[in-house]
This record gives sequence, structure tokens and C-alpha cells, in this order.
Amino acid sequence: MLVSIIVPVYNAEKYLKVCINSLLQQTFTNIEVILIDDESTDSSGDICDEYAIKDPRVKVFHKKNGGTAAARNTGLEMATGDYITFIDNDDYWINTECLQEIVKQLTESPSDVLMFSTIDYWQDKNHYNYPSRTCSRSSVLHQKRTDAIRSIMEKGLLYRAVWSKVIKRELILKNNLYFSSGIRNEDTDWTARMLLAATSYDWYEKAFYVYRKGHTEAQTSKPNTYQTLNDLKSICIKYIRAAEKINDADFKKVYLSYLAYPYSVWMAQAEFIKNDIIISDKQEMKQYSYLLNYDIDPGVKLVARLYKTFGYNITAKLLKFYLKLKYKIEG
Repeated sequence: MLVSIIVPVYNAEKYLKVCINSLLQQTFTNIEVILIDDESTDSSGDICDEYAIKDPRVKVFHKKNGGTAAARNTGLEMATGDYITFIDNDDYWINTECLQEIVKQLTESPSDVLMFSTIDYWQDKNHYNYPSRTCSRSSVLHQKRTDAIRSIMEKGLLYRAVWSKVIKRELILKNNLYFSSGIRNEDTDWTARMLLAATSYDWYEKAFYVYRKGHTEAQTSKPNTYQTLNDLKSICIKYIRAAEKINDADFKKVYLSYLAYPYSVWMAQAEFIKNDIIISDKQEMKQYSYLLNYDIDPGVKLVARLYKTFGYNITAKLLKFYLKLKYKIEG
């Protein structure tokens, strides 16, 4: 089995070597590391080339700047592996044997998608936050897709991030699972489409992916704009409409439960935007508050309780306060 690991690269000279080394040091060696340099203005492109010279498993493509989604799509076009996974250029894998064990699982039971939990590393505090909940492989493998997704979701471990998944390349090609360029929250969009396409799942029980937060280049450090929020609103509405066409009632409930989380995020983030348009957007989004009834995810369950007690407006303000505390967001 060959595994393709796609790494979009942009101005990550501080972290890139740690990221790449964590991949090349894996005990499973039949990999291709695809580095897509998105027209970096620092030494990231040179670092990519250095690794490609040293290790034939490393492929590099230098492209005109087009954002993470376009870089990932270029990586997908280059990938030749049986399975594909992703990593962001400032993150890294903490376990050298994780891929060996994942490949063993997928060789024994070649599911469409394997998922895993991640470790948050707050760089400004030098603190690793390991997942507080765990999911058992037996509750996911060989289960109906509805039951498998529910098992992961009820633990709060169904991440929108694409790098929390190992995906069968055949599934991507058959279902045109490329990334939507020019929008933020593209992972939320991609995972919504993946859930509609995949029929079999597996779970890897060890957390190994380190998601670096708390530095100036991190996505969590960047302020939300109205465009970002509008993208998330469009994604929510698009897949709410897609859910209306799902005939399987049980799967439909699980799918709407997936959408309830980004809906809750939208509620909170909208409170940070100050313009006239957001007022009408809130009125539009209130009609979808029924999503909070689909509260399989523990985070959504808490939001649903607040909503039933205080209503939409106060709940949104409480969520804003929570985000300000967690991410030190201004506004």
C-alpha cells in the first residue's frame, strides 16, 4: 500500500522542517510526501527543494499563489497513493509508528475513510491538550455508516478538518472530492461532501496529529471577516438543502447533527461582525435554529440547552464570550 501525504506550504519556514521530518521518520516507509509551495515569500520553497533532493519520496510543486484549497487540489492531482491524507505545514505527527499501524488496519479492512483524534498544541503556553474523550475502533469498523458516524460524533471527535482523516483515493476520484477554492471553511464544506459519499469507516485509537495553535500564523489567531462568515453561512444552507434529499431517516439525523456544529459556530462568530448586513443574515439563519435539535455532538448539546433556556440572541452572545476567553479574540 502506498500512502500519499499532501502538505500545502506557505511561509512556514519556522515550522516546516519539524512537519516534514515527522513524516519521513515514520516506520512505514512506502509514502509519497507531496509539498505544494503556494508561492511562499520566505525560505519555505527552498526547504521543500532541499528535502526533495535528499529523499526520493518527496515531491515538490511550486505554484502561483492560490490558497490552501487550490494547493490541496494540486496535491490530489499529483497523488498516486492507495490512500491520501493531509497535514498543515505548521503541524506535525508525534508518533513515528502511527502510519504503520494505520496501514495495518486499512490493509485488513480497507474502509473508505479512517478517522482519528488530534492533539492541540498551544505554542504560546507550550501546552499540549490531549482529547478528553475516546472512541473505540469496534464502535466504528464494520458498522453501518450511520452508526459509525454517530459513534464518532457523540464523543465530539468528528472534526471538520481534513487532516483528521485518511481517505481512499478511489473515493476521492469517483466522487470528485476536490476542495472549493476561494472560500474559508473549505474543510467544513469538504467533509460535508465526504459524509455523503463514504459508506465505510474505521477509527485509529491513538492521538498523534499535533495541531499547532497560539502563534501569529495560526488560523485561530486570524480575525474573522464578514466574507469568512458569509462563506460559512452559505455552506450551512447548501448542505441543509442537500440533507432534504436524503431518504434514509437515520442517516439524515446524523448528517444534520454534523451541520449543527458549524451552525453553532456561525451563531457565535456573527456576534463579532458589526455591519448592517449581518442583521439580516441573523434573521435568515434563525429559521435554521431547528438544527440544534440534532445534538449528537456534545458541543451542540450544550448550545441546544442554552438555546432552549435563553433563546437565540442571548445564546449567541454567550457563545461569543466563550470564544473570546478561549481564543483571546478582540471584539
